[in-house]
Amino acid sequence: MLQRRRAVVGKSEKDTAIFTKLIALPEFEKAELVLTYVSTGHEVDTRQLIGYCFEKGIAAAVPGIVDEQMRFFELRSDFTLGEAVLQFGTGSRQLCVVPALAYNAGGFRIGYGGGYYDRFLKDYTGLKVGICYGEFVCDLPVEEHDVGVDVLLTDTNR
Repeated sequence: MLQRRRAVVGKSEKDTAIFTKLIALPEFEKAELVLTYVSTGHEVDTRQLIGYCFEKGIAAAVPGIVDEQMRFFELRSDFTLGEAVLQFGTGSRQLCVVPALAYNAGGFRIGYGGGYYDRFLKDYTGLKVGICYGEFVCDLPVEEHDVGVDVLLTDTNR
């Protein structure tokens, strides 16, 4: 029981460290739109990020798959989905938080399969931010279609 509690405490501390680094990015401070994901238990927690966006009046959107393409939908404060976000401006006022199973030091990732993020990110002009725990940064193969992130934040870097 004690070991399990320690692991949970460690995850929470790591999540907070990553969140703190993310909101300190100059691009985040200027953001009007944050594209993120709703985390599951093993991923870096994004609920704190989403709540922070709501508090600061920053629009948050999460992905969904429609007709085999990834689309982002505005997330309301009660965690219901609003309209699809179809317009992505020049990117200077938005950023995308990209999930992954693991990253390499160059910002390339192993995702969950399907290539949805790679297809979306190839034309995305905003800042691409990868988040993961430091122990999941490792050597990974990079394929021609892979799209890396601009910034990789972990609990142990930056």
